[in-house]
Amino acid sequence: MRNLLHKIDPYQQSFLYFKWGFWTLLICLAALVYGCMHAQEAFIKGALDNIFVYLPNYLTHEFSHRFWCALGWQWWCYASGNTMETLIVLALCLGSLRLRGGRYLLPILTYWLGTTLYGAGVYAADARACKLPLTSSDMMTNFAPGEIKGDWHYILEPLGLLPYDVIIGKVLIYGGVFCLVLALFSLWYYWTHHEQYLNDGQWH
Repeated sequence: MRNLLHKIDPYQQSFLYFKWGFWTLLICLAALVYGCMHAQEAFIKGALDNIFVYLPNYLTHEFSHRFWCALGWQWWCYASGNTMETLIVLALCLGSLRLRGGRYLLPILTYWLGTTLYGAGVYAADARACKLPLTSSDMMTNFAPGEIKGDWHYILEPLGLLPYDVIIGKVLIYGGVFCLVLALFSLWYYWTHHEQYLNDGQWH
């Protein structure tokens, strides 16, 4: 496991190598609990679902969706939108770990990852109810809420997971909140712990 972590994170930049103290861990856990309890309220929703992150996520979602639909891969056509949104940012996060000084990109990328999980969770939780307007209705269609089913209905139904849409949605939303808390803490940690990274890539 140690060797695998070293290959993924050769410069020991991820949160796994943070020097966690009792109070910092407690504060982060408290922030996570608070964020999960208030995930649908204005502050958290505004932080994770806003115009600045909406456009890149939207473009990735729609391009992936239309590309795979054109190939006739029906289930993956629906699943590819949120999947590619998340995988692209996850790949960027892992790639930055392999760059010396890549930690300075991690708070932004971790936050971005959180926005993709949060957005997916909101729509996953709506898979049965279909009360939300579709993402594409903002720019490309005029479908009203409930007029047609969203992607997550067609993702979960063949897997027999449709009855668990709210649970799955909450897991994804809480994952987004976790990324938000981690991004904010990482920003502070990298700013205040320069000495930890003076000898990047060496085991302490």
